[in-house]
Amino acid sequence: MECIPKTKQNLDTNFLKLVAIISMAVDHTMKNFFPDNLALAIIGRIAFPLFAYCLVVGCLYTRSTKKYIGRLFVFAIISQPFFVMAFHPTWESFIENILVLNIFFTLIAGVLVINALMNIKKNWWMILIAVAMVFFIGLDYGIYGIILMVIFYLCRNKNWLSFILVFILMSFSLPGDFVHVFGFGIGLQFFAVLSLPFIYIHTSIRPKINKYFFYIFYPAHLFTIFLIRFFII
Repeated sequence: MECIPKTKQNLDTNFLKLVAIISMAVDHTMKNFFPDNLALAIIGRIAFPLFAYCLVVGCLYTRSTKKYIGRLFVFAIISQPFFVMAFHPTWESFIENILVLNIFFTLIAGVLVINALMNIKKNWWMILIAVAMVFFIGLDYGIYGIILMVIFYLCRNKNWLSFILVFILMSFSLPGDFVHVFGFGIGLQFFAVLSLPFIYIHTSIRPKINKYFFYIFYPAHLFTIFLIRFFII
């Protein structure tokens, strides 16, 4: 029997994750060493939507939600000091920002919301935890990130509706930098739309990469950035 895909969007997730971590590394490098480089900043906007989409695919296909959340949580804890070190290399700044949470915590909130939507009668309480994480703890990308993942999930079999809603969401910029293109001020986050072709156009590259590589890459590249700043700057 032919296996029916659980989403009509791109399932070449290893390729998407590879693009995402490259974009993320470019973004973090830009923020630390080339803060005025617009091209690098734009490339960096591609990462989060790809991570958010792959998170939804992971929820759809995982054999164990508990193990999935467990992996995210373990690497969230492992990554936290490296995340803070990369952007706050002095001891005083490190202590002040130790509770600024890394992206794994946002993904954990996303898993909770998606699993609640899968079985709202049983798992409705997961939404309350995710909302509390967003508004009382503070998460990278905040409610924007959660809404993005919800759209990817609810519209997983409606490509055009998904594309339109995601495009509209990305048009509402997050607080942050604005750039001027042909005389028009555009929120930097709008350039996240560059991630959409990767999500809605099917590819068959399928690189064979161990799933833990993507988990390990996050704290590893942050620690590398910290070392470069420590020894060179």
